[in-house]
Amino acid sequence: MRIVNLISGKDLGGPKQAFVHYSDNLRYLGHQVTSIIRSGAQMQALLDQRQLDYQFLDYPRSRLPGFRHLAQRRLQALVKQTPADLVLVHKPIDAALIKPVLPSQCQLVLVLHSYTARGINAADMILAVSEPVRDFVINNGFQGPVLVMPNLVELNSQEPIARAQQTPFHIAHMGVMRRTKGQDLLIEALQLLKALQPHFRATLAGKGRWYNKISKLVSQYQLQNQVNLMGWVDNQQRDAFFDAADIICIPSRSETFGMVIIEAMARKKLVLATRCGGPEGIIQDGETGFLTDIDAASMATKLDHIMQLSETEHLEICERAYQHVLQNYSSKPFRQRLQLMLQTLAED
Repeated sequence: MRIVNLISGKDLGGPKQAFVHYSDNLRYLGHQVTSIIRSGAQMQALLDQRQLDYQFLDYPRSRLPGFRHLAQRRLQALVKQTPADLVLVHKPIDAALIKPVLPSQCQLVLVLHSYTARGINAADMILAVSEPVRDFVINNGFQGPVLVMPNLVELNSQEPIARAQQTPFHIAHMGVMRRTKGQDLLIEALQLLKALQPHFRATLAGKGRWYNKISKLVSQYQLQNQVNLMGWVDNQQRDAFFDAADIICIPSRSETFGMVIIEAMARKKLVLATRCGGPEGIIQDGETGFLTDIDAASMATKLDHIMQLSETEHLEICERAYQHVLQNYSSKPFRQRLQLMLQTLAED
């Protein structure tokens, strides 16, 4: 099958990593895959590493009539230059822009990473990254097939080794610094934790429009000696970042999935995440990690509990987390879901 996989963003967040995984694994299954990215997109290096075919396409991602017309002209030129039986897109606006220029025999699949309804009806099928996203799609009236398609994490050939807690206990977080990611809640939780368990240190990796706000909170709560804001972690450093931590904390106000969660579990790391949508579908509380309510006090209480786990309890949870990822979020189950998607499209 001839497949075009298109994404219009430039950064290297979870949806962009998933985009590369789709291209790589569809090629593995024997399909002819062409990836379409913007010039200057960060995922270009990942495509080069995997020797995946790609083309550049820049167009205005807008519904305003003049910009929409320009975008569709460029997308139409792409469709003529690169004939496809199937087009994958990763944002509803891209589904809405490309659908009118596709030939009737070409099917359009939207991989939905967000709670965005406008544009979803342009797709012939939707792949929802989690059960809550699937429910959102159905509740918003989408009539076509909807499959739950979690993202995958690429496991190293050498299995990681779980280790006991360090002293001081090391709490780590990775994410874009913005309100939905909840870094302010984590800093508030660390201030409360300090009264219960003073022997810890924390590392927050990431940048974003809330970086200065988070930096000021660290100073306001006098946590400068315990909290380090380190900026972005590149792909080559991600495993080392996870390995250096005792726990990865995801304090988000909303998540459709939780890419960092499965990346950390794949390194046999204990994860604490808020009950904010996606994490509840990944973590079984107390078995493969821990869940907390979306508030600083609950987070501090849970961190205090985790720091008091015995070495055996800590290591057993880390091992169960790794096995859970292996069985549900590695390449093999992802490819099985891809084959189900293609089979469903053929039958539709």
